[in-house]
Amino acid sequence: MNEQARLPLTDRDRSLDEVIADFARRVCPGGPYGEIDEWSVYDESFRRLVAWAGETDRFFEGLQPLKEGGREHDLTHDPVTGTWLKFTKPAAAGYIVSFECGMPALEPGLPLEYFERLALQNEIFADQMTFVGIAGERHRPRIVTRQPDIPGEAADPSEIIHLMKNELGFSILPASFVVGYADSLAFIRDDIAVFDLRPANVVRTHEGLIVPIDSIPVRLDERARRILRV
Repeated sequence: MNEQARLPLTDRDRSLDEVIADFARRVCPGGPYGEIDEWSVYDESFRRLVAWAGETDRFFEGLQPLKEGGREHDLTHDPVTGTWLKFTKPAAAGYIVSFECGMPALEPGLPLEYFERLALQNEIFADQMTFVGIAGERHRPRIVTRQPDIPGEAADPSEIIHLMKNELGFSILPASFVVGYADSLAFIRDDIAVFDLRPANVVRTHEGLIVPIDSIPVRLDERARRILRV
């Protein structure tokens, strides 16, 4: 059986909000599945992720991406549904932005943090990412999500800035707060900041629409807001 024929069907995808509510019970302090020691939180979170996926029939053992991507994801295009399956790197859950050091900095995310990040991407940009399941190997699992294929080309920085400021009401952050690649931009609006917006992560469609397809958004607590308002 070829790899394309084994792709998970869209009718079994789950919304990210459902996944967050469900999986959070696995890892929340005082939850029914027991505490996670602070020294093993990363490994134990992934162990519980794999167990949860197996119990809900969403562990696709052996399924691997067909195309190498960037630093966070590898990819498989599904031409039947017009979507991309996005696989996190093995035993990883992308990146989040932390303010623990007094400035924004990229840190490896935990699975629940990754789901929350993607749900916020959906909320801000009307994206339609869904949760597919967990793939790969049990000791090196990959989180798999589905995202619509949006044909086009990389947007210019000026177009990204116009979208964020003029259409979505964000303010651009100074270069000192930017994280990620050298051409990345960062923005803030109320209690939300969006990082890692760059031409490679934003598509200009054939109709001229500017569509972010990948970013690192974060909800800001009071401390983070103070840092970014300096």
